[in-house]
Amino acid sequence: MSWIKPVGTRLVKYGPQAQLVWKHVAAPVTVAAGRTFAVQTARRTAVKHADTVIEGAILMAMHEGQTHWVVFSGGEPVAAYPPAPVPLPELIAHANVSKKMTPDQFRTRQAEASRTRKVVDTARTMRQQYRRRRDGM
Repeated sequence: MSWIKPVGTRLVKYGPQAQLVWKHVAAPVTVAAGRTFAVQTARRTAVKHADTVIEGAILMAMHEGQTHWVVFSGGEPVAAYPPAPVPLPELIAHANVSKKMTPDQFRTRQAEASRTRKVVDTARTMRQQYRRRRDGM
């Protein structure tokens, strides 16, 4: 049995609607994805920078709704990723500096969150499989 005919039929039927949706949604979605990618890149850069300095640590700080990762060396702020429009002392003036973490602590936290997500996903999959078997699907 071929899958081409049903796909072709749906493409002819829903193609114009999909094109209209794409026309109106593509730009905002692209901008949001770019913003997310930029935040991830800034975080990775900050962690790499903190690895190279003496007593390196990172801290997430918010300024005007944008996330900045501040790199510390020996307790003093050294850089921010992405670059902040204000001086570093002003950027961290109201931040909770006790939440600074070393790159190793950050990686450990990320790994633990990843393990937790995997356990939750596995439990969800097993529950779905159980329900399908129980319901005779």
